[in-house]
Amino acid sequence: MRRFVVLSICLLALVPVFSAAQAAGNKGSISKSWVSRSSGGAREKSFSAKGVKKLYANFIWKVPATPGQALAIEWHDPSGTLSARWPSKTIKSDKAGTRLFSWVGSGVLKDKATGKARTGTWRAVLIVGGKTVSTSKFSVVK
Repeated sequence: MRRFVVLSICLLALVPVFSAAQAAGNKGSISKSWVSRSSGGAREKSFSAKGVKKLYANFIWKVPATPGQALAIEWHDPSGTLSARWPSKTIKSDKAGTRLFSWVGSGVLKDKATGKARTGTWRAVLIVGGKTVSTSKFSVVK
């Protein structure tokens, strides 16, 4: 009876571990995300619209998603409007530490009608299987 109780306690202690791993493994989880001026460059929180040629959204897998799922990196302006989207699929060769990225040119930061910078807080969003996995916020100033 004592062995049964000890075994039961050990098994119950493992349930949260397996649940977390299973949940992360399906859509994956991200250890780090940031926006930079160059591919894999230093994280910056604020960018001058005049000084930007390209912006990169960077996401590092902590636990990669199950292969074959729809994956996208979206760029949302301060109003929440989708401004750019990079679609792809999760792949088998991804592993912990793999960097996912997409970039946009300076034109995405400008209003198409006026040509003026769309200032405020933007979001770069990683989506896997239709669910948001990670978001990186940054500001665009004049």
